[in-house]
Amino acid sequence: MNNLANLFFLIFSITIYGQISANGSQLKDLADPTDVQDAVTKSYVDNNLNSFSVSYGDLTDTPLTITIQQASDITTNNAKTTFPGFGTTAGTALEGSTTLFSGDYMDLLNKPELFDSKFSSLTSKPTTLNGYGITDGLAIGTTATTALAGNTTTITIQQASNIETNNAKVSNVQPDWNTNSGESAILNKPTVYSKEEVDLMITQMQNQIDALQQEIQNLNPYSIVAYEGFDYDQGSTLYTKNGGYGWSEAWGNDNSSQSWFSNRNMHYTINSSSSYGGVYSSSRRSDMTYPDLESVGNYLGNDDQQTDVACFSFRNLNETISSGVYYVQFLVQFNDFSDADSAGALNNYFILKEGDNDKLVIRRKNGNVYMAKTKSSSDPSDIIDTGVALKGSFAAQFVIVQIDFDNNKTSIWVDPDLSNFSYQSPSTTADAFLNYSASFNRISVVSQTKWDFGVPTLFDEISVIKKN
Repeated sequence: MNNLANLFFLIFSITIYGQISANGSQLKDLADPTDVQDAVTKSYVDNNLNSFSVSYGDLTDTPLTITIQQASDITTNNAKTTFPGFGTTAGTALEGSTTLFSGDYMDLLNKPELFDSKFSSLTSKPTTLNGYGITDGLAIGTTATTALAGNTTTITIQQASNIETNNAKVSNVQPDWNTNSGESAILNKPTVYSKEEVDLMITQMQNQIDALQQEIQNLNPYSIVAYEGFDYDQGSTLYTKNGGYGWSEAWGNDNSSQSWFSNRNMHYTINSSSSYGGVYSSSRRSDMTYPDLESVGNYLGNDDQQTDVACFSFRNLNETISSGVYYVQFLVQFNDFSDADSAGALNNYFILKEGDNDKLVIRRKNGNVYMAKTKSSSDPSDIIDTGVALKGSFAAQFVIVQIDFDNNKTSIWVDPDLSNFSYQSPSTTADAFLNYSASFNRISVVSQTKWDFGVPTLFDEISVIKKN
């Protein structure tokens, strides 16, 4: 027995060199390996094949793992790729490094150059909002440039319309102060007055207005409301003439008391050089001037053919005179016929009318200038003598009539000294007056020429003056 054991020991202690073939036989009862070059049994391999004990991250050439959502995005073509340094996160499907950029912008290579010059130095700038990529801007003109800053504000269509039509209103504006800063911190705040303060200010302003009006009146104590100088062509008829100012229409003719109307009973404009025969010879006419009165051009008279025929002419004012203080003045040469000669003496008047009604009449009577309420006035209280004699063909006479509605008084001056006459407050005593005043809106002139006696009646320089 010992010999057999020694024999096996000898057999298995033999060192083998070269290749050995078992010829399909199996080696049985092998011990577990202890050295790196020991043979292993089937049971050893089976027991250690699935015993991987290191991290998956230690493996190399591992397959790429993606989420179900990433796989779905790739399938539906919705996958998005980010880049290192600009938001890349772990797990992004990118080749190369996915390390986030944490350096300075200036450390980057191939970065774009920043524009650091003035905008005006750019060439080929867009000229429209659309050229800057703005497609919903409000056009404000082809050459306007608007600098937009901060966030945009959304407004309604109605608000935009109100802005364009200047009807926009700002509401709910909060004051730039708090309870700690107090009311004094508010800029441009309105001043609040009590009713008593407002009433006082109104009174003070009215006093200032009254004072200014008085100053204006002192500078210009009166104003001319209407004027007629008869500056028309010499030898032309008066009717339809529309010169001067302050009148509502041209000159008309009142022939209601006449059975016929022709150029023989019309008024004409003439002058001192007109070659009229008969009663209109230059020796029977004054030059129709007066000291300190500007009087140029032509004046009013009858035709040179017909005698013993009265001419009636009128012109309406722009307004009816019925309040305040007014003056009516005119230049006149009344004829000096005998009052007994009814054919030549009855129809020579200067009349203020309201419509067709006589309101005040200046006439010749008994060799003097008279003032009456109507042409037919006979009551002593309705007609007065100025005491100033007619000058006939020797000189024109100047008449000023004051109608004072405030004091119900009408005064008359004949041939006053104009160098010191004051329309604001006449210092010269009137030649006569009536305790009477009447509204008027028409001026009428009547003249009648008689071949056998004296001179014709002439008119010029008619004015209506308002005392301010």
